[in-house]
Formats: sequence, C-alpha cells, structure tokens
Amino acid sequence: MKTLAFLVALVIAAPASAAWRRVDSPNFIVVGDVSLRDLRATAEKFEAFREVLRRVLPSVTSSSPVPTVVIVFPTDEAFTPFKPTYQGKPKAVAGYAAPGTEISYIAMLNDRESDRVIFHEYTHMVIANAVARIPVWLNEGLADFYSTFTLTDGGKRAQIGRPIDIHLQLLNGSVRVPLVELLKADQGSRLYNDDNRVSDFYAESWALTHMLLMGRPSRVNELSTYLQQVNNGVDERQAWEQVLGTSKTETDFRQYVTRPTMMTGVIDFPEKVGIAPITEIPLSPAAATSFQAGLMLHHNADAAAKLLEPILAREPADPMAAVTMAQIDMARHNPSSATKRIMALDASSDWFIQYNAGSTLLRVAAFESRTDSTAQVIARATTLLGDVRRNHTELPNVLAWLARAEMLGEARPSNAAHEEIARARSLAPGRVDYALTQAELFAQARDFAHARGVIGPLMTPIYPEEVRNAARRLMGELVDIEQQVAKGAAIEERSRSIATVDTTADRPRTNSGGSKFRPAYRALKPGEQRLEGTLERIDCVTGKPAVFHVRTSADLVQFEGRMAEVEFITFRDDLTGGVTCGPRVPMRVYATWRDGESHEKVVVAVEFLPKD
Repeated sequence: MKTLAFLVALVIAAPASAAWRRVDSPNFIVVGDVSLRDLRATAEKFEAFREVLRRVLPSVTSSSPVPTVVIVFPTDEAFTPFKPTYQGKPKAVAGYAAPGTEISYIAMLNDRESDRVIFHEYTHMVIANAVARIPVWLNEGLADFYSTFTLTDGGKRAQIGRPIDIHLQLLNGSVRVPLVELLKADQGSRLYNDDNRVSDFYAESWALTHMLLMGRPSRVNELSTYLQQVNNGVDERQAWEQVLGTSKTETDFRQYVTRPTMMTGVIDFPEKVGIAPITEIPLSPAAATSFQAGLMLHHNADAAAKLLEPILAREPADPMAAVTMAQIDMARHNPSSATKRIMALDASSDWFIQYNAGSTLLRVAAFESRTDSTAQVIARATTLLGDVRRNHTELPNVLAWLARAEMLGEARPSNAAHEEIARARSLAPGRVDYALTQAELFAQARDFAHARGVIGPLMTPIYPEEVRNAARRLMGELVDIEQQVAKGAAIEERSRSIATVDTTADRPRTNSGGSKFRPAYRALKPGEQRLEGTLERIDCVTGKPAVFHVRTSADLVQFEGRMAEVEFITFRDDLTGGVTCGPRVPMRVYATWRDGESHEKVVVAVEFLPKD
C-alpha cells in the first residue's frame, strides 16, 4: 500500500501540461512536454535506429507487432512519477522500455544520456519479436552492442558497436568469467542476478558479441548458424561446440579483450535515414494525460485511474481519455464498464484510438461470457480494426485480432482469417500467441494435421514453461475435438477461447517415456462453455447456491451451482472422496457452465485435470 500511495501522491503532484505534443512516424508515436523540434528529432532517431536493426538483423521485420509509444519528459522531476520503483522508491534511470502485448511504451528524458539505455531496451523488444529463443548472454550482448548507435553525416551514416568504457574498465584486459559459465547462464542464474557478478556478465556478454560481429575474422555467419540451431532445439552449449568450438573461441576471446583498440561498425545509407514522414497530431490536454495514464498502467492500474479520472470528469467526451479508461477498466477486471465506454463513443479518425478501442472490445468478447450484445461488440471492433488496417496494412497485432474476431463469430472462419494470422506470424515470429491462434483456426477448420504441426514445436524445451503449458492445453483440446469428429459426434458449439500463455499453470513433470495418457474430457453440450483455471475455494451458504472461485491467467471468475447438481470428474490419482466446501489446495480444473436467467455463470461440471 505504501508503494501505491507514493505513486498516487506523485501523480497528483505532477499534472499534465498543456504544452504536450504528439508526432507520428511510420513505426512510432512520440509524445512529450518538449518542443516540436525535439519530438521530431526523437522520432527520426528511433526510425533510424530501427532501420539499422532491420539492415543488420535479417530476421527483424520492418513493422512492429504493436504500436510503440515514446514518451519524452523534459526533466527528471517530471519523469520521476512514471519511473519503475524498487522497495517503494523510484529507480534512478534515464529511460526504460515497457513492452506489452497490445502497446509498447518507451519512457525517456529529453537528453542524449538516456539514448544508450533506451536503445538497449528497444533492441530487446525487437529481438523478442524476431526470434522465439535467444541465449541470455547473446540477448544482452546484442542489446549493448547496438545501444551505442549514433547517426553522423546529417543522417546518412550510422555507427554501431562503439566501445563501452565501463565494460572495458571492468574487464581490464582479462576474462573474469569462464566462457562455458557465460554460455550456460539463464535468467535464473546467480551470474545474471547477483549484484556482485552481474556487471561481469554484462561486460563479457558485450565483449564476446563484439568479437563475433566485429572481430577479424568476423563470425557473423557462425553466430547465425548457432542461433538457428538453438531455435531448432539444440542445447546451447552443444550448438556452440559444434559451430564455433568452445576451446578455440575462449582462446580467441581472451586475446580479443587485451586489444588496445576495437573496431566500430559503420553503415552508409543512400539517403538521409530520417526522411521518413513525420506528422504532427493535435493533442488535447485529456489526450496528453491519457498517454501518461497508459504508461502508468504498466505499473499500477489504480494509479493510472487516479491520474486520468479528474480530467475525464472535465472532458467526458474525449475519445482518447475514454478508451484509455476502458483499458484501465479491463486491468481492474471490469469489462462491462470498458464495453459501455467504447460502444458509446462517436467515430474517431485517429488510428491509435481506433486500434485501442477495437482491440479492447475483442478482449472483452474473447475472455468474457457471451451476451446478447456480443455480436454487436465484435462487429464494432472489426470495423474499427478494419479502418486501422487500411492505413497500417502490416501491423501484426491488427492482423491477429481480425483473425481472432472471426473465431469469435458464429460462422466458420474464412480463408482471409487464415491469411491474416499467417502474415502476422511471418512478421512477428516471436509472438507465441499468434501461433496458438493459428492452431485454433486450423482446429476449427478441422485441419488437425496443420494444427498439430503448429502446436508440436511449442511443447519442446526450447520454449519457456508457460508456453509449453499453453501448448499442452491446446493440444488436449485438439485431441478432444478430433476424437469427437472421429466418432461422428456433432460439435454443437465451438470453443470461444483465444489461446493465451498462462504463467500460473502447474510446473510440468518429466515424461519418462511410453504412451501418454490422454484424458477423455467431458464433451460440451449445447449452450455450455468451458474455461481452464485453478479452483481456489467453494463458498457454501445454507439455502443458496454454492460459489466456486476459479482463478484464470487473467481474472478470478465466480460460478454458482448447487453441489448436488454439479458433475465432478477427476483425472488425478491424489484426489479421493467427495468434494466439500471451503478453501482448497489449488488444483487446475476445467469449469463448464451455462448462462443463468440473470446472466450469472451456472457451473454444471468441474473436471480436475492431470498434474502434467
């Protein structure tokens, strides 16, 4: 509570300025309480940096998967309320990136000292979009390598890979961490997290990356092959040994860090990079506050609401403020309010407002119970995102949501939906949720072979645990549908779920081999819906229906039902006896329900899922 109070106090003390401005470039929205000249320079700088990354990293696409908003603050005092905190206090940072599945934010001070931090973080965002898996040392090494980016010769030349003095001073001509230890480090390693060792990790990761990219001979091709093998499932140390050779590389590395000078990369452009069109967009005080509230939403939804509510009360018709408050409503688990705000809005020609409104409405349609207005909500969202697509033809998240919109409708998804999600995946191969959506589309088309082909790789160890869990769940549903089709059973109602990565799923156990048990899950009946979550407790009051509390990856959902009328099914070997009221040891379940007369969720079945 102290952290929230601190954030709110700072926000209230730092109202939005009427001097805030906005400029749009092809890949960025830049807003800030600085001069128009500074905003244009910032947009040009980011467009140039992205172009450099696109040229030197072949797998990086020319489009961001989601809109990227850059917020520029004039002073550290103005920036402080929006900084990430540690132990209740703002961190001493000059800038940071806040990537998101719908919008990504970059917050920075209006000075050159923040450039290296921002370019480092933005490189991480671009790499995450481009590749599914990258070793931690290489991820940090590349981010530091490109963080020294600078434009010269009036924007016709760029420098990358400039020496970083703090790393060179720390290394002082020696290797402080054995190469084999550096290569095997992951995000949970002490080397990456221990305050006494993390500086060594960053310095050596940068130096090794610098040697591979700028050393003589250059090892760019070998590095590319190594990364490709890692993404194909080969163990990182094994791939390194096969492609580069551990002993030889360590010898070369030790010699490289003793060099008195290091090469700097230079990229020449045929014309000024900053020539990308930049447009000034009128920005109302309410809209300026909305951008700040959107950034604050990454830290704390209540603090974001405190910031936006006063100006929304004064300007209730401002579309940007209304849509941002709807996003805050979603974060505070109030989808009904979010829907009402957006559906009441007049049409807007601002593509960013259209994007936020359309994607928020489809999130409601995807994750909430169907109502009489669901079809209208989907139709409005599709229109909004269709308008965005006409001007931003290859924004991957728009393509993905348009494909999902067809999955949420009553008709079988069209060929256009398959084309949209395929294009989204090609533009943003690092977005696992796009792969899961494509698999669902294949399943709905009864193309089970292609669905398994998409899901199968996501279940391999090259992906994080939460991704493997999401893929396992989707594969289980796929098998369920396929078995029903094979038996000739009619599938009356398709699942409306949009596959997402669930970070709360149980940790899977190692499969020791042999045939895998595939549960025969209960088939959905007409009018029923099902979700997966963790059953936390069952509240019982005499004379009233029991209340089942099921926590999903996005929300805590409550169902009503009389215990004697609920069908309890278990696929676990450690659950015996009857199911009783009260708090429970959390277990993953399928909760199946139907809409009641007052639109409450009436639970009809609870299936306790296998441990793995």
